[in-house]
Amino acid sequence: MIEVFGITGTNGKTTASCMLRKILEEEGGACALIGTIQHQVGKKHYVPINTTPGKELLKELFDEITRQNIGSCVMEVSSHGIDQGRIADVRIAYGGFSNLSQDHLDYHKTMENYYQVKKRLFLQCEKGACVNLDDRWGERLFKELTAEVDIPDIKGYSLNDTGADFYGELTEEKLTGSSFTFFEKGRALGTLRTKVPGRHFVYNAMLAASMARQAGVGFAAIKQGLEKLEKVPGRMELIGDEEDSLGVVDYAHTPDGLEKLLRTLAGFKRGRLICVFGCGGFRDKGKRPLMGEIAGRYSDYCIITNDNPRGEPPENICQSIEEGLYPTGCDYCVLLDRYQAIKRAVSLATKWDIIVVAGKGHETYQLSGDEKLPFDDRKVLKELLEKKYEKTYNETD
Repeated sequence: MIEVFGITGTNGKTTASCMLRKILEEEGGACALIGTIQHQVGKKHYVPINTTPGKELLKELFDEITRQNIGSCVMEVSSHGIDQGRIADVRIAYGGFSNLSQDHLDYHKTMENYYQVKKRLFLQCEKGACVNLDDRWGERLFKELTAEVDIPDIKGYSLNDTGADFYGELTEEKLTGSSFTFFEKGRALGTLRTKVPGRHFVYNAMLAASMARQAGVGFAAIKQGLEKLEKVPGRMELIGDEEDSLGVVDYAHTPDGLEKLLRTLAGFKRGRLICVFGCGGFRDKGKRPLMGEIAGRYSDYCIITNDNPRGEPPENICQSIEEGLYPTGCDYCVLLDRYQAIKRAVSLATKWDIIVVAGKGHETYQLSGDEKLPFDDRKVLKELLEKKYEKTYNETD
């Protein structure tokens, strides 16, 4: 039987899933991956339409996993996937919860509804669940699962609570990554390292490591798996040279995700922080001014631009963002053409500045009206930085 690890939460699903997959491969060979960036079974790759596929594609994927005799699968589980019954027939062995913050309220309407949908994943867990105790929704989930649901093994992980089942003590934070000591039930198992900066990436690593330990994976495999994961496409992806102008591309498209991204980079900056971002059309309009305020609070200069406007007038989206950004006093401009926005950021940047392009991450397209136009933030930023500094940087893929 395939052992399925389902990971849910607003942010961190993709990174934690990639981390856990690397760990499980170190422990026992091939492991399938179903998620936002790709669905991969052995050497077969499937281009995702949704983070969590529909029932027909899921059946096809699991049939292929069975044919290839792969024993485990890590799956990102979205709230839409849960609510629409896409995973109703999937036997989930272990569930993981990263965090919950505002997103998808165009669909769920309230945070309570959003939470209750996420909680349903854990009603399907046959072996155990692992929950972030430092998130207020996670703390509530842990208490409710412990009291109400007959799940055999419920664990909590934390960077704050030394009494948690799994506790991480940060020992180093750099642009090149973070190190932390991993504790299980108060006993230090050793040091783990991420190759991506940011406290939120340590939380992702904690979730992956905790779920692995809950499933009986050895610490050596956890350590080796994390060390072998160089990066996750479009997640705090560094482009360029810190001594010139460092570019960063990230998928952050929620208030919480954007704040974690910018707060991390603001802590490392030696020059200015220049932020290029927008918000998607016909999606949770309430988060737009919130993201504007966050961008203005942490950045030295902001450029508001298109981010998959779909059929909504881009000017309306940008105006909503401005409502939150303008009161912060941060200098900014609006450039609807995303290429021109990134180009402006690169032209303004000087030595030691950080340019962060947020919202689309790994995506290689722009949704505008009925068109799906080719566009990759990573390639555009890389090409513009190379041209400015006449250097060749490593490929982002």
